[in-house]
Amino acid sequence: MKKNKTILIIYVIGICIGICFAYIMLTREIKKHKNAPAIDFANSVDIEVKDISFERNGLFLNGKEYNANGISAYSKFYYKDSYLEFESINVPFILRKHKQNDTLKIIKDEKEMHLLVTEEIEYRKNGGTGN
Repeated sequence: MKKNKTILIIYVIGICIGICFAYIMLTREIKKHKNAPAIDFANSVDIEVKDISFERNGLFLNGKEYNANGISAYSKFYYKDSYLEFESINVPFILRKHKQNDTLKIIKDEKEMHLLVTEEIEYRKNGGTGN
């Protein structure tokens, strides 16, 4: 009986440590994401992008994480009557957006492609359904 009690205590301690570890890691990730520079309506962006990646649902430009508010690898940048998904646009390019402006622009080879930031934010809020 004493052996079963000892095993139970070890399991309870292990579960408590696991929960604490998960909570600390989640809190750290949330804080890091909130402190990342935001790409949204209120902020400006002007970056010469030489390296881009979409790791862990994040947007990393030149090795730095950005709070992209719904902008993902599948976001569509429009040029004339067509579009390109963000992940298919090869570097280098310039990513630019003015303060209090909704248009995020990619400038590459004298061409300007655009994406409306608030549409991406709304799309994310609606769970990707476009409703």
